[in-house]
Amino acid sequence: MKKCEAQHRTGSALASLSLACALSATLGLTGCRGDRAEDPPRQFFPDMDDQQKWKPQTQTQFFADGRAMRQPATNTVAFSRAPLTVQTLEGNPAWASSFLADRADLLKSDDAVFTGKDASGQYLEKIPVAVDRAMLERGQNRFNIYCAACHGMAGDGKGMVGQQWSYPLPNFHDDKYITRSEDPNIPQWRDGYLFHTARNGVWTPDGTQNKMPGYAHALDVHDAWAVIAYVRVLQESHRGTKDDVPAAQLATIDAAAKAAADAKAAAEKAAADKAAADAAKAQPASPTDKPADKPADQPESGKGGAQ
Repeated sequence: MKKCEAQHRTGSALASLSLACALSATLGLTGCRGDRAEDPPRQFFPDMDDQQKWKPQTQTQFFADGRAMRQPATNTVAFSRAPLTVQTLEGNPAWASSFLADRADLLKSDDAVFTGKDASGQYLEKIPVAVDRAMLERGQNRFNIYCAACHGMAGDGKGMVGQQWSYPLPNFHDDKYITRSEDPNIPQWRDGYLFHTARNGVWTPDGTQNKMPGYAHALDVHDAWAVIAYVRVLQESHRGTKDDVPAAQLATIDAAAKAAADAKAAAEKAAADKAAADAAKAQPASPTDKPADKPADQPESGKGGAQ
């Protein structure tokens, strides 16, 4: 019996000792995490940590001009941002549609699309790409984000920022932005001019003052044309009349307008009724609502006053 008890005590002591050692090791490991040390960090792959490379916008003596960033080689054009071959891109166009669009943007083979000008250097009269509903909705989205703050949601130059400007901002509903002109000094009606302005901004003739910043950093070529298409929609809706609406859609528009008018009238009536009820509750009680005063005692006829 005593032998069994001794063995039990020995086993318990060993278990306790093992547990204490494990806890000490664990505490020691956690204590090292985040601690500062003067020793250099361990490098398991030194060739990756200390590889020779140039960071953007840095200087180097390796090249004669001292710049680490290099210009593309002469007479070369970027083909793709991904290592894909022509066979891969053109062999499965449905899968590679985004890569093909990226390739077209890099090649910039159509000057009209990417510059807004024709071969003679004149601004294009019309948008050189097909316009569909998706493009118009994209243009509306980009216009409301980047343009409406100054030019207003309706394109009238009365945006929240535009109204604080030191001079009136352009109103896209002015005739010079709509009516064709043969005067080369009035290019505002041309789609190519609006495209170029959206991307590059507006400068004074001497090129010293920037009256409007360019938005090429936010609007790529396709988005810029989408914005121009949406500006044309704003102009049409501003100048249009009810007669321009197709008959098939006119009934729907009239029904929606009537429903909106009825809802507005109902809301106004409810507000007026509530105001009247609140005013009635706030009025003081009228004199007729007060209890009548008790009449004063009068002496009986033929009797004198107090004895």
